[in-house]
Amino acid sequence: MNNNASPQYTVVCSICGTKLPKDAWWRSECGNSTRVVYKNKSKHIQFPLDNPVDWDGSIGNTPLLYLSNISKLYGCKVYAKCENQNLTGSFKDRGSVIEIQKAKELNKKGIVCASTGNMAVSLSAAAAKAKLRCIDVIPKRTSNVKIELMKRCGGQTILVDGSYDDCVGQALKFSQKNNYFLCGDYTLRREGQKTIGWELARSGISFDALVIPVGNGNLGTAIYQGWQEARPDAKLPAFIGVQPSLCNPLTKAWKSKKDITSQSPAVRTQAAAFDVGNPLDGPAILSIVQKTSGMIIDATDTEMLSGRQLLAQKEGILGEITVGSTIAAIKKLKTKLQNKTILIIISGSGLSGN
Repeated sequence: MNNNASPQYTVVCSICGTKLPKDAWWRSECGNSTRVVYKNKSKHIQFPLDNPVDWDGSIGNTPLLYLSNISKLYGCKVYAKCENQNLTGSFKDRGSVIEIQKAKELNKKGIVCASTGNMAVSLSAAAAKAKLRCIDVIPKRTSNVKIELMKRCGGQTILVDGSYDDCVGQALKFSQKNNYFLCGDYTLRREGQKTIGWELARSGISFDALVIPVGNGNLGTAIYQGWQEARPDAKLPAFIGVQPSLCNPLTKAWKSKKDITSQSPAVRTQAAAFDVGNPLDGPAILSIVQKTSGMIIDATDTEMLSGRQLLAQKEGILGEITVGSTIAAIKKLKTKLQNKTILIIISGSGLSGN
């Protein structure tokens, strides 16, 4: 995966476009997410780093599989981008590479993140390789399997009796107090995950729609950013976002055509990977939905579990519960998606808990 070192860029608010300081990797002054805008277009992918990225051959360029049995079942052409083939089994590895490199460039003592599981595992592994300390701030309900994986890589866990959103505040305070680099679903992670969009845009397949799980929204915004950077003049596929019914602030905002209202549900979804009540990239996701004539729907835990099982039984793919949401969405939209070419993201492996 070739990339240019030290490109010229600015950091801007992802919503209003206001120019921000070059180190505004987390939030804009108006509270929205930020994004990187590069001065020059390039045939190579660009990152806001001082040196080229060493992908080590173990991350990215994941398989793009045609799901023949699922396609036949629902009357459309369904492809799967198999992010479960990355080093720690999820798409999070792409963003971790970029965040770790930036932390080292800034001579930080270590990294800290708020996570529901996959990101913390990914960062713990990447930090171990880079010889950096890693602090994982996670909800107490996080899968024991994933906690064990974090610790196996040397990650130190801080368990929070609350949600992912509660963990975010604690991670921020820790970073400020201890000179650790704050990692998470922010700008730099999106810069790493945009490589998915680059790969899809150059796959030679003309997708009508992408079906993407939406928690914080970072994955969806990253894929569309990468697609636009790779093929700036190409038409974007429709964005179909999926949220869990028990935590669906974007679904409700899209349906009601109102602003996003933060949620703190008493009953949490089993799909912990996208159990986010206050999505930072929520406004950016709604903007993509509007621009691409897409939609956002939700799925119950039962529907997601059924979708995950169907994916395993029909295609032999073991995905996490979140992945089941994309199959549930295709089932719900069967009539609308007839004869369309659809992409789903196998965001994480089903081999490391839910």
